[in-house]
Amino acid sequence: VLVTGGSGYIGSHTCVQLLQNGHDVIILDNLCNSKRSVLPVMERLAGKQPAFVEGDIRNEALMTEILH
Repeated sequence: VLVTGGSGYIGSHTCVQLLQNGHDVIILDNLCNSKRSVLPVMERLAGKQPAFVEGDIRNEALMTEILH
């Protein structure tokens, strides 16, 4: 599951739930309103680490790379 803004408050809680329910999660976040330091907390809570890509959903080349 691709979660944009996944390291923010709402996104991080969503990612923890997805991970706890067995989903593979890819977070795409530009970190303008969040911090990378939330990733280890997600792993501790969910028992599984999400993949993380720093970037912006408006970057077409990056989106192509992530989705293919």
